[in-house]
Amino acid sequence: MKLYSFTATVLAFCIFLISSPVSACAQPSCHLKNITSNIKSQASLHEFTQEKSIQVLANPLKSSGYLLLADNETVVWQTTTPIKSTTVISATEFKQFNKNDQPITMPSSADTQTSQLISSTFLAILSGNLDSLNDNFEVTSLCNDSGWDLNLEPTNSRIQRLIKQIHIRGSQQIDQLDFTESNGDITSIVFSATNSQQTEKQLGTYLVD
Repeated sequence: MKLYSFTATVLAFCIFLISSPVSACAQPSCHLKNITSNIKSQASLHEFTQEKSIQVLANPLKSSGYLLLADNETVVWQTTTPIKSTTVISATEFKQFNKNDQPITMPSSADTQTSQLISSTFLAILSGNLDSLNDNFEVTSLCNDSGWDLNLEPTNSRIQRLIKQIHIRGSQQIDQLDFTESNGDITSIVFSATNSQQTEKQLGTYLVD
């Protein structure tokens, strides 16, 4: 899966900056451990809508589908519109399926190390393992009355070749992810929790080998 990749004045909202790799506002809800707790307790099934703004195109590319966060920290990401495709990401594997649920083989020329870095970043964000992001990103946090924001700027040169910035916004869950690519293209993904047992069961079939 191709993962695509906020500017704000922190001093206007923060009383002080804590001396750690993650800077945060004084409110307890904005500490990284509290944000992590919110993400880890969010619903397992979400709908998503995605828009990718490409500089050479007048209109954004739009897609939508479902996201399943499994108990074993595995993500099933299924696009249903305009074309069905499914991606399964865990700490140890990355699998893709086409519209007919046939496995897609990664080309031999693919940069597997960079792909693994990107997919592991995506998994860390969605599963709430935010501490691990400090290995490859400079992470800053900001909070206000409506929720929290995390801004990730890559420090890893492999990631920098693809992604310029990742912005995460949420409250009790992740509400929106914005990826700014190094070429200026921007992908925005909006999430909303849903409780369709039929959809959750269908996505769960991808977790069985």
